[in-house]
Amino acid sequence: MKKITLLITIMLLNINCDDNPVDVKENQRPIIFSLTVFPDTIGPSDSAIVICNATDPDGDTLVYDWITDGKSRIKGTDYPDWSLYNTYENWRVVYPKNLNNVPIDTCWVQVFARDRKGKSDVGLVNFFLIKDSL
Repeated sequence: MKKITLLITIMLLNINCDDNPVDVKENQRPIIFSLTVFPDTIGPSDSAIVICNATDPDGDTLVYDWITDGKSRIKGTDYPDWSLYNTYENWRVVYPKNLNNVPIDTCWVQVFARDRKGKSDVGLVNFFLIKDSL
């Protein structure tokens, strides 16, 4: 009886074993194809829209982290941190924060497109702030 039980156990183990285990595909990073700002020059009472065109090769849903150099502010942020994290929208509206007495200044917005599985891509776009509206 022990030999039959052992034989059946070995047969069952062989049935469940597979010579070709399932390949676990490594998570790929998202890809930012473009980061665009329109218009690329704004005055004190203007705003611009920044659009991130990104995709994930694995089909994962992306979230976006938006960061600015502090010369502009991202809609939906508050002082002192003008950054915005974990948004599902691939666009943001930005406003001048403080033009001081500088007639023209350059500022930037940076975005991280993340798949929430540890992979990301980053983009940076520059635009101009002017003291007087166009």
